Amino acid sequence: MANLPPPDSGLASPVTAAPHYAWPVLTTEQAAYKLAFQIADALIRSGAGSANTTKSLLSIFRKTDLRDVTVSVSLGQVTISHQDQPDKAPSTRVFETQPGTLDIELRSATGAVLEDFVLGRLDADEASRRMDEIMAKSRVIGHKLIMTGFTMFGVGFALILGGSWGTAISAAAVSAVVYGVYALVQHVKAPEIFSLAAGGLVAVMGATVCGMFFSITQTAVCIVAALAAWLAGIAAYGAVHDVITGWYVSASGRILEAVTSTAGLVAGVTVGIHAMQPLVGDSMDYIETLEMDDSRWALTVLGAAVVSAGFALASGGRGWKLAALGLFGGMVQLGVLGVGALGMSSYSAILVSSIVAGALSVALTRTLDLASNATLMIVLLPLFPGMLVYQGVLGTIFGLEDAGESVLKAAITAFCLCMGGMLGQYLASETLWAGRRRQFALKHPGQKFRREMTDEENFSDIMVPIFSKPFNS
Repeated sequence: MANLPPPDSGLASPVTAAPHYAWPVLTTEQAAYKLAFQIADALIRSGAGSANTTKSLLSIFRKTDLRDVTVSVSLGQVTISHQDQPDKAPSTRVFETQPGTLDIELRSATGAVLEDFVLGRLDADEASRRMDEIMAKSRVIGHKLIMTGFTMFGVGFALILGGSWGTAISAAAVSAVVYGVYALVQHVKAPEIFSLAAGGLVAVMGATVCGMFFSITQTAVCIVAALAAWLAGIAAYGAVHDVITGWYVSASGRILEAVTSTAGLVAGVTVGIHAMQPLVGDSMDYIETLEMDDSRWALTVLGAAVVSAGFALASGGRGWKLAALGLFGGMVQLGVLGVGALGMSSYSAILVSSIVAGALSVALTRTLDLASNATLMIVLLPLFPGMLVYQGVLGTIFGLEDAGESVLKAAITAFCLCMGGMLGQYLASETLWAGRRRQFALKHPGQKFRREMTDEENFSDIMVPIFSKPFNS
């Protein structure tokens, strides 16, 4: 009996070893709380936002018929309160976990358990054991795969910015080294801003070495392409999304994250340029105003597909899902180029393309088995304006003209991406709900349709974006 797992481990013991072993019996409320915190832990660790995490947890309490439950999720902390009687003080539980980046497989597996529980295929105890198994089997994405993803970032962004194939290869090598240095500094528990500063320094040094050995290397393109994955694009998109939907605490955290990341990178790049310029003189241009190259569609679209596929790979995507997300990212880039060719401004092209991408991300939630917000982040990554912010801040430090214009362009681009993506998601989700409401009215005449009905919720609509604070169940 000494080798049996503890009751809370979630691991099933062999029947022959302990046929009489009994799991502790939890009350309905205890089981709901346990499952809710397990789901919250998995979602937050896999990069889910506050809104979708809150909506998911409330669906658990609705299924267990617990009323007057409030949920608050912010910056890795989950607070759940339940007031079972009006004249009693509510019981409140607080759970903390470490926010993580996108993990496609963990997010999908958690969504499947949540759906099975809400639709009655699993009870709370079974769902809890499933979550224990998922967390036990979930693997931290290996450094080799993440480094491969960052290598793809270097190639893809170099092609998007108009770099030559020599520059793209150089950017791939520098990107891999930058990630290795970042991971090494993180391993010694240094604050992240120092890891990013080290990455910026290494990017300048690596691009300089490549420029000295390969004259075809465009130094500025190589640096920006190698650092593009670290820039403030994703955090800025998430921050604007949270501001628009009213999640101000989460938005503040994301804004600070974006500012800190950019500051660390710019500090490292600045030190690197000051260190390298005396050695190479004016033979290399470390700072240029770089924008998407719209003169060679094939390479630009290929670059966007490689960037999206690299993000998916670094986030745990595999097989056909990896290929589908890469293709989706390339098609969004093609849409931007196509709309721009019709005479519309670059901002209008980004707005229109992001609307379509947002709608498709909702429609393909079931097919891709991935939340629409996660899909949208992957396919819009090639368009994120982080590099414009970087160029504006760096240009200000070195006294370049039009540096402020780059920051303004970044703000407008971020607004178009966020507004377009959210509008597309909103229109698609409302259209799907309208069709479901009509279907329900035909099958159940005289009954009132409500979106929060237990039998109506599954992974597709639990994980679609929401546009208000769903604190109360």
